[in-house]
Amino acid sequence: MNKNNALNSIYENILGEHSILIQLRNGEGLNEVKYSELITSMKILIAEYKSFEVVPKKLALCFVDISNFFYFNEEKYSLDGQNRIEDAIQEIAQLTNELFDC
Repeated sequence: MNKNNALNSIYENILGEHSILIQLRNGEGLNEVKYSELITSMKILIAEYKSFEVVPKKLALCFVDISNFFYFNEEKYSLDGQNRIEDAIQEIAQLTNELFDC
């Protein structure tokens, strides 16, 4: 995956009509394929932007206050499902910090 593919993957999985966030809010659970693609894309962009002082504005906007968008009706998910989602949130937050600390 190259930089442009990684950017498009993040835009689709965070901002798109069928994003991970929308699927969670709709009670569809964490799409592991999309989640894996998101994490891979973030790692590629961390490496890509490590020598730059800035990242594209749209990329930054994807992750501004992203944790607020992961709140969902807990009644929709089992305890195991909630724990998996919380683990995903923590991993995304950690990678976001790495991305912006490049």
